[in-house]
Amino acid sequence: IKNDIDLFICSYNPAATSHTEKELAMKYLSHKDNPELREITAIPMVPGTHSQSTEALGGHGQHIIFVLDQSGSMQHSWPGVVAAYNGYITRLRQNQRYSDLVSVVQFDSAAMVTVEKKSISNVPSALGYGGRGTSFLPAAARACALAMSTPSTHTPSIVFMSDGEAGDANEAATRFSQLNNSFQGHIANANELDLNVIAFGSGASHEQLKKIASSSRNGKFQMSADTAELSNIFVQIADKGQVVNLLEAEIGKRISDAVSDRLALEYVR
Repeated sequence: IKNDIDLFICSYNPAATSHTEKELAMKYLSHKDNPELREITAIPMVPGTHSQSTEALGGHGQHIIFVLDQSGSMQHSWPGVVAAYNGYITRLRQNQRYSDLVSVVQFDSAAMVTVEKKSISNVPSALGYGGRGTSFLPAAARACALAMSTPSTHTPSIVFMSDGEAGDANEAATRFSQLNNSFQGHIANANELDLNVIAFGSGASHEQLKKIASSSRNGKFQMSADTAELSNIFVQIADKGQVVNLLEAEIGKRISDAVSDRLALEYVR
């Protein structure tokens, strides 16, 4: 309070933390160093009847780009991968992120865009299956092109999943690194590229996929033993986007309010 710092409470279970939030809010409000009666801002991070959507807070949406391995070794796991993808979409809807866009790149030895910048309400639930070899570079090229086509109202977020290794992994990592450098000048208020890389099953090359993840300082490498774990990871990534958007929107609102107050004060003077 003495340092004039705003305080936010971010809760994943508002029902369980409501008592603590109320007590902390009362102590904060009645503190001797708080004569202006500033209040704590509570931000619920889970869906609920009283939760705030990203749109309500004025935040930008995300353009989520799935890059999914559909090579021959994924044949038996593919239905579970599609279920995990649908679980991600369901969580976005639960989080009321209806401004988000979704694209899908499916790859084996080649790559194709099967979903392109669809709104959450229009995303298809079915994804076809290929079944050939594994190449990362064509998939990276398609994903990068989609990321660069992201509307100025959105920020790209890539989810790259593979169960194998490829002879062009270094070139794919270089392509993502080039994207990370170029899109910062192309996308408004862009920071490092949000890049989630998942090694699926025991046959995935952790070394190659970690290198792809390291293309961005916001890159994250994770491992999934099966489709159930993959589904959990997808949901965690979906929730992470909700946390970031809510915090950025609330902080942006505070800055805007502070600037408006200062301008009003200067005008009165």
